[in-house]
Amino acid sequence: MKTFPPGRRSHRKSRAGCLQCKRRKVKCDESKPVCGNCNKHGVSCSFASPSAELSSSQAPSTESPASPASPESLSGLGSASSEPAYIYSQNLPIVAPLTSSPSTFTVFDLELLHHYTTSTCYTLSQSPAVQAVWRDQVPHIGFTAPPVLHALLALSSLHVARSDESRRESCLDCAQMHHSIAVKGIVPFVSSLALENVSALFLFTSLTCITSCAKPSGENDFLFLFDGGNLSEWACLFRGTRTVISSNRENLTRGILGPIFTNGAYLAAAHNEPQALELGRQYVQELQEIIRRECPDPSTRAIYQDALDGLARTLSIAIKPGARRRLETADIFRWLVAVSDEYLELLRQETPISLVIFGYWCACIHQIDWMWWMEGLSQRLMMQLCSVLDPKYQDWLSWPQEIINGDNERSK
Repeated sequence: MKTFPPGRRSHRKSRAGCLQCKRRKVKCDESKPVCGNCNKHGVSCSFASPSAELSSSQAPSTESPASPASPESLSGLGSASSEPAYIYSQNLPIVAPLTSSPSTFTVFDLELLHHYTTSTCYTLSQSPAVQAVWRDQVPHIGFTAPPVLHALLALSSLHVARSDESRRESCLDCAQMHHSIAVKGIVPFVSSLALENVSALFLFTSLTCITSCAKPSGENDFLFLFDGGNLSEWACLFRGTRTVISSNRENLTRGILGPIFTNGAYLAAAHNEPQALELGRQYVQELQEIIRRECPDPSTRAIYQDALDGLARTLSIAIKPGARRRLETADIFRWLVAVSDEYLELLRQETPISLVIFGYWCACIHQIDWMWWMEGLSQRLMMQLCSVLDPKYQDWLSWPQEIINGDNERSK
């Protein structure tokens, strides 16, 4: 006889329930315009948007896979529902106006937008100029590019969930819902890297990357967007920003998002200094010897060496006593964005050396653990890495594990 957990009763399936209740696998009372469950948790209900019901009946059951290195792969990020609460007509312009579905957003969404502009935006950079862009320009772009606005609300919802335990569950549900809507809505934008789309695409990929790191601690799954995912999938997520930037770098740097790229160029200067490589090699000497000893193939060894040289530069900035400025995420993630496609392929194959190199990079991640959306990420990444690395190679990770566990003696 089938049993149910305490506190829950069996019920017949709701065939005409809202998309949110279907995703949460709870019975929907089918009240309109907003069902009881969505009203209780303060989340958007698909009944409030006629287009959502249309999209659920027209949504395809399967999607063709896209190459991780291509712009089209952005449409497959995360764990989006197969039934989006948003639909774009093919007859509409690529940048669809927000007024096309005003009832999609709830009062709680307005609270999330307010929280973003008064709190969350200031946590995304140390630079006042960049903070101003995230505060003023990003919501403005979101009003004409709904996927950006939904991605923004997803991140804000995670921030609220972290600070307000009483609303944690409903905020996490809301974050997942907005992320799913954003992923489905971005598809028309990805079909063209035109000038009018490039800022929205860059912001969508950036917000999605931040959200992928912001999963609250204490959960059993890998990352918020990747239940049972792997390191290479997560790494490829960050490559989307490089694809977008390379498509129209000049207009991005000269446009309203310019301060983000100006600040990035300033941070890159320290990374590109000639002495950075030499300073960083002291941290990877042991790993250097492992590559020479364990990798006889010259071409593969060259791939590892290139990744290791870039990592040494990042380590020289991340693990340096008496740093004059506080680290930015760009200081750390520069390596992941710039590393070669050949290395990422080896990481996808989970070769021991590629995994160990990634483990050393996790020591860099640990240096920005003070950011709310980076908290605990280095530990979660290391756990995922150790779960796939053969135990006989795990001694190779002793140095980054010491750093992540708080023992900095070997780093000095």
